[in-house]
Amino acid sequence: METLVKNLLEEAPPFIIANTVSSTLDELRNEHIIPVFAKDNHPLVAQSQLVELMGDVLEGFNDFKIEAPQIRVSHPIMGRIPDARFKKAVDLLQHEKTIYFERMMFLFRIPNIRSTIEGQELSLVVGGIKSYAWDNLGKDQRTSQSFKFFIGFQVKVCSNLCVWSDGVVLQFKASSISQIGLEIRSMIERYNADKQLEWMGSLPNYSLTESQFAHFIGKCRMYSHLPNKKAIPEILITDSQINSVVKGYYTDPNFGKIDYEINLWNLYNLITESNKSSYIDQIIDRSNNSNQIIKALVEREPWFTS
Repeated sequence: METLVKNLLEEAPPFIIANTVSSTLDELRNEHIIPVFAKDNHPLVAQSQLVELMGDVLEGFNDFKIEAPQIRVSHPIMGRIPDARFKKAVDLLQHEKTIYFERMMFLFRIPNIRSTIEGQELSLVVGGIKSYAWDNLGKDQRTSQSFKFFIGFQVKVCSNLCVWSDGVVLQFKASSISQIGLEIRSMIERYNADKQLEWMGSLPNYSLTESQFAHFIGKCRMYSHLPNKKAIPEILITDSQINSVVKGYYTDPNFGKIDYEINLWNLYNLITESNKSSYIDQIIDRSNNSNQIIKALVEREPWFTS
């Protein structure tokens, strides 16, 4: 990863907020302990290893110019060294504390692969998610560990992630670094960036009136009680996220309504913006779901029949 661009030209908005904090590869590598399988004390894949691995895979693609990874972590697991076992927490010295974060999400931005939709610049991004909560730490090193990966586009003005089914790996288990590297490469090779851009570029051609938007919001709120849930896609976004979409419809300067109509590109961005309040282990599932919701809205009929 020595050829990474080390410094971003400007600080980008976070791609996820929720309860996360920013981290760096050096912090993951040098300051965080690594969980182990209880039966044989064998270490799990370290979060720093996963980031380094993806960087190495990306550098194997000659068309990619990659920036330094953006990393967010959440759910800290704190501890202390044995010599400090009798100290009060407030008296612990820095070297006596241990920590790792249960959940980590990261992405690499590839700024040389970009496009523009409705005046908004998009860059290709590739990333992954690791949560130790997905793993059975009571087993041994033969146990597979769980990972999620994604490739798609990020809107520059707000750092919203735009991914879809062809660019996400939501259920992947592996017990070795080599397996993980092969899966990341396979995901990138089968991904069709032009196809996703063509689809997203068509969304400004479709609009909802205020009445249709209200109907859509109502169906989202009613989803869990609908007698025929198969008529529309599964709704994974929460009530508070739906509230955020409604607020954005009226107030968002980039993606809000225009003369009480909203095109589906703007609505897609309001949904992906609200998704940034999801926890790390849920954000890619909901991002993929946002894509499915908008695809169904293009067809309209399932949403607007009584």
